[in-house]
Amino acid sequence: MLSIVTSLMLFGLAGAISTVPVSITIMILLSPDPRRGALPFLIGSVAGSIVVVGLSAVGLQLLPGRPTLRQDELLAQIGLVVGLLLIGYAIYLFSHRSQTDSAVVGKLKTRFQSARPWEFAVLGLGLNLRPKALLLAVAAGAVISVQEPPLFQGALLVVAYAVVTQSAVVVPIAIWLKSPERAEVPLTATYTWMQRNGQTVAAIATLTIGIFIIGYSIIQL
Repeated sequence: MLSIVTSLMLFGLAGAISTVPVSITIMILLSPDPRRGALPFLIGSVAGSIVVVGLSAVGLQLLPGRPTLRQDELLAQIGLVVGLLLIGYAIYLFSHRSQTDSAVVGKLKTRFQSARPWEFAVLGLGLNLRPKALLLAVAAGAVISVQEPPLFQGALLVVAYAVVTQSAVVVPIAIWLKSPERAEVPLTATYTWMQRNGQTVAAIATLTIGIFIIGYSIIQL
């Protein structure tokens, strides 16, 4: 059980390291009416993770011809695949200095001025369909399906993964809810810093986690 929880937390941490969700979250919090969008965006983001991981776990359990390898071997194989893909993604980030993500985030600024609460919720849901987020969510679902836990335990694992992978959304909103006035300055500074250094930091962190996941998976074999 410990190895499964560890794998889920590593996958969740890898999912949390992304410039787009945190940039969008901070933009919402710094908008003229953050209360209209912050909580719907948070709910959509977490709910989207829960749905994708939950459906993956259930769907993989129902697949015919499931592998007959030992649980540790299956977990190790999933970890190796995810680790290699994360390393490949990190290399991509290092070699492509384009501002694609920043451009996408920038286009959303004007839209936030008139967006309705349900649109923020849909945006949060939609961010879970990005390739990296989808890959990690399916991998997390596969890890849970390998364990074949009871319903309640499986639900807890799904929620735990969702909270960790959405921590880049959860933490800024929690800070803002505690003190909206005091949060404005650090949130602005964080957003500015992310626009300059976010891609490099994400690449380094993703590479590090990918290597760690591979090493951890090899130990489990």
